[in-house]
Amino acid sequence: MIRLTMKKGLQFIATDDHNHTMVIDAVKDVGGFDEGFHSIDLLLVSLATCMGMDMVSILKKKGGKIDAFEVTVDGKRALEHPKRYEKITMTFRCTGDYRREDLLRAHELSRDKYCGAYATLQNPPDIECIV
Repeated sequence: MIRLTMKKGLQFIATDDHNHTMVIDAVKDVGGFDEGFHSIDLLLVSLATCMGMDMVSILKKKGGKIDAFEVTVDGKRALEHPKRYEKITMTFRCTGDYRREDLLRAHELSRDKYCGAYATLQNPPDIECIV
């Protein structure tokens, strides 16, 4: 469970079940302080982290030695509200001693089997709001 608490203006603190915290904020011209992640960007963070962790873990299990791993995610948003992501492009960069086919297989397994963030974006859940 995630608990979101307003700190000031449009700035919030998110806290998880392990008591980890993160600042979520908005730009100054809409009432935020621009001191944290913007909420919509956290979708991209979740997707990149989920797939990145999967891929590194799978590569290591296959005997690969990973020196560096980076995921960049670019989301193109609609111009009109609700300004949803219309396209997300992910780029994976990996250096180390591993087989290319293992990297490709790790990506495939993350995308098609393990990454819950990817699966959720592909097949959105029913969302219940209680006010």
